[in-house]
Amino acid sequence: MMKRNLQLWLSYIVILLPIGYGIVNYTALPAKMAIHFNLDNQPNGMAAKSLVVFGFPVMMMVFQLICVGVTRLNANHKGPAPRFERMIIWIVPVLSGVIYTTTISYGLGHQLDIWRIAISLIAFIFMAIGNYLPTISANQYAQLHRGGQAIRPMIWRRVRYWLGYTLVGGGILLLLSIATTPWISVSLMGIIVVALFITSLYGTLVHS
Repeated sequence: MMKRNLQLWLSYIVILLPIGYGIVNYTALPAKMAIHFNLDNQPNGMAAKSLVVFGFPVMMMVFQLICVGVTRLNANHKGPAPRFERMIIWIVPVLSGVIYTTTISYGLGHQLDIWRIAISLIAFIFMAIGNYLPTISANQYAQLHRGGQAIRPMIWRRVRYWLGYTLVGGGILLLLSIATTPWISVSLMGIIVVALFITSLYGTLVHS
């Protein structure tokens, strides 16, 4: 418990720490900053720099609190999954740090390949979840996937590895796809999502 609480506090620090980068460069940033990009790496969404520099980390902090709260509630009702919970703790801080520093750097005029950064981030998250997903129980998966009724353990033992392999393999393919074009990466993500849906549906149908 103490180790998990320490990780939680460290995760909050990691989320807020990049604010220093924004504050130090605040005067050099444009009044309106790009926060969304199309597949051609062109910005198509803007926000005031004060909202980006100060508001984004606060928003991610709130999101982290929600994620941690939901994870703890799930653990209390369906039993703990320590390895998976530790991994979940760090998803938001990693996302926040990469997105924040990338946004500030782009605002300072640095040339960045936004879609490759985004795809790489998604790929690593897929691989992390895929690696730890098989460590959760059938009960915990049911809470995440169906909101209550547990899938049979015998079915879950098969499904969890299929889901894990799909996420890890999909993440690796996504990383490789950054050497191609954005549309290939987007298409690949669609295929991965469909594969995950079919695998989950299999577990649901077999269970019922």
